[in-house]
Amino acid sequence: MSGFLNVIIGQMERSTAGSENTAKRVLQMCGSMKPRNALFLGDDIFTPQLIAEQTGAEVLATFGEEQRAEAAENAGLNSRQVGAYEFAKRDGGWDFIWYNGLTEPDGVMRRLEQIHESLAHGGTAVFRTLCWLIDPSPDTKSYVTHRFGRPIALDEVLRDAKEQKFSIEDFYIAPKSDWRENFYEPMSVLVKKIEGADDGEQASGIGEINKEIYMFDLHSEEYSFVYYILKGK
Repeated sequence: MSGFLNVIIGQMERSTAGSENTAKRVLQMCGSMKPRNALFLGDDIFTPQLIAEQTGAEVLATFGEEQRAEAAENAGLNSRQVGAYEFAKRDGGWDFIWYNGLTEPDGVMRRLEQIHESLAHGGTAVFRTLCWLIDPSPDTKSYVTHRFGRPIALDEVLRDAKEQKFSIEDFYIAPKSDWRENFYEPMSVLVKKIEGADDGEQASGIGEINKEIYMFDLHSEEYSFVYYILKGK
């Protein structure tokens, strides 16, 4: 990702596609759990606030970006900046973990292993990752892999989760609106404020963003985020 794209995304409420409606739906699908504590790893403030309000859990919200950790703290959350793929430790594990991933450079199995190791016995976890919903076309596969990393097939995650001894409670495929209305449209608003600038890096970055939106509009049925609701044993 170019420096220009990083600057644009840094000004947005979230750095990946998502929505408040999806967070509400996924948490509802987790059932009537009453965790004493919860760990959130992600890129938005709404989800950890929702977890705290709906479950009564003591939530630690962790972020890879300093400005998001600070924004969460300013919003009244217990927050912390962490390294990439770092799970904050807690004696006895966490009753509930919500992990908003993108793609996993060291593999989905490794991330599921980390979640399993960090989860209290019988705890619940939400694991989000970018998935192929159908076999992708060559153009889509090439572009998405270059832009986001290597997605994994939806059913492959299910197999990996079972191998990690998780019980799979349910899963939810993020709707297209999470990408269009809640990610690309706010991004486009920010881009329009500077579109036409002479700066070479900005022009290149705007071109990258426009191409990403174009590719999504053409091929959005082939990939999206999938939220897996997992139960530890």
